[in-house]
Amino acid sequence: MRGVRSAERGIEVVDVPDPPADGEQVIVRVQSASICGSDLHLIEYGPLPQILGHEFAGLLDDGTAVAVDPNRPCGTCDQCSAGYGYRCRTGSQRIHGVSTDGGMADAVAVDPASIVPLPEGLTPATACLVEPLGVATHAVRLAGLSGGERVAVIGAGGIGLATIAAARGSAAEVGLVARHESQRIAGERLGAVPADGEYDVVFECAGTESALETAVRLCRPGGRVVFLSTHWSPVAIPSVPALMKELGFQWSFTYGAHEHGTDLGDAAMLLASDRLIAGTLITHRFPLDAAAEAFRVAGDRAAGAIKVVVEP
Repeated sequence: MRGVRSAERGIEVVDVPDPPADGEQVIVRVQSASICGSDLHLIEYGPLPQILGHEFAGLLDDGTAVAVDPNRPCGTCDQCSAGYGYRCRTGSQRIHGVSTDGGMADAVAVDPASIVPLPEGLTPATACLVEPLGVATHAVRLAGLSGGERVAVIGAGGIGLATIAAARGSAAEVGLVARHESQRIAGERLGAVPADGEYDVVFECAGTESALETAVRLCRPGGRVVFLSTHWSPVAIPSVPALMKELGFQWSFTYGAHEHGTDLGDAAMLLASDRLIAGTLITHRFPLDAAAEAFRVAGDRAAGAIKVVVEP
């Protein structure tokens, strides 16, 4: 079968062995896999042994449509035992597309516990968005919005726009700070308005020092900044303004379970109930054999790329 790897010459589609059918895992025939900003950072490290892709969806051998949780917690450490499998002590060693083979392939073997059933109305062609939207639903849940807060989102890439979609039903208003005009338009299509004034909660989705400065500036005294972004290099905290406002900082990492279900399940339901989300986030689709071009386009945010999807 085919798989996408970061090789010496860049992104390549290579022949790889079929995933093993060992009885302990299930085979997902991939229908869609989207490119994350973290994938673009990951390939900067050069050649990698694993197949890329942690945002993917497909079909089981019986035809069941599913999305996939790429994280595989150990199930035995203190974090797993306490119900925080997404904070598993050794989980980073088993993330599909990051440390083990991922979903940019014709098929992938996954643990049955990683399967996310799709609700009616959501197809595997767009369910690759369940994973990034799950990141957003988790962060919004951690923010504890009660319905009357003014919320701002800094950054309008895939995660920032997903956060708008996840937050708009629980906030009085969602303000947006976007770098590119196409991103601003996409955010407004999802219900955001240009950020203006002070906000109760600010979601930082850009991962830059300037984004952090903007988040602190927009957050009201006593408010909270929630980080969904990855700071790939250390950033300076604007400590005096944050101190004088007594701001709370909350980091949000991937997604987990809660008393009513899971963040990924919530994301799947949200995607199924509002087709505008997928229609706004997915800007490009490429066949798997054109993965190199897909990665090139995904890296050109100024040209309007948001979520670029590859399809086996």
